[in-house]
Amino acid sequence: MNENEQENRIPVPGAVDSDREAAHQDDDRQSGHDHEHQSAGRVLRKYFLTGLLVILPITISVFILWQFFFALDSILGRFVIRYYGREIPGLGLIVLIGIIVVVGAVASNFIGRRVLKLWERFINRIPLVRWIYGTTKTVFAAVLHEDSTSFRRVVLIEFPHKGIYSLAFVTCESGGSIENVLGKKLVSVFLPTTPNPTSGYFLLIPEEDVRPLDMSVQDGLRLVVSAGVLSDEGDA
Repeated sequence: MNENEQENRIPVPGAVDSDREAAHQDDDRQSGHDHEHQSAGRVLRKYFLTGLLVILPITISVFILWQFFFALDSILGRFVIRYYGREIPGLGLIVLIGIIVVVGAVASNFIGRRVLKLWERFINRIPLVRWIYGTTKTVFAAVLHEDSTSFRRVVLIEFPHKGIYSLAFVTCESGGSIENVLGKKLVSVFLPTTPNPTSGYFLLIPEEDVRPLDMSVQDGLRLVVSAGVLSDEGDA
């Protein structure tokens, strides 16, 4: 091996440093590109999820309202077709709303109230129908009427055991004759189940164990039906 070949094999310190710097620069460029790709992926993922949160509630709400519209419109739509000879979208719904208003007006006068009492007296003689009718009437009366006394106020009670709190509705400020047996003041409450508030428990709670909430009955029912999703920390 001659001297020239040995010189070619001997590494030059300056050249080695340059090669290392070039390698580091390539690594930095590669890591920078990877970081940019990851950042772009996070941004796209964030935009995609935000878009879903915006579009899905709107789409589902429009779909439900659309189906609800056609369902109500079809109730009297067949009679509209029979009378006019052709389908008129929305006319069946308008007629249905008009009938509801007329029934409400009739039920608000003296004769209507008497007829309604006779109807409810007849319903109360049918065991299963009586329970379904009475429960649904109580729930809808509490939701639709601002001055309803079916559910008087929203309270917290410890149920099913100490340390666990449940939302309940006061139905009567007194426990009736049961108070005389126990010798203490009782409050009658209804504890609805989630998400179906038409079923639940009737409980007699000592007055000192009932904690009132600054919450309307409508907000309380909304909280129960949504399983706590539609809650407002300022309400309690």
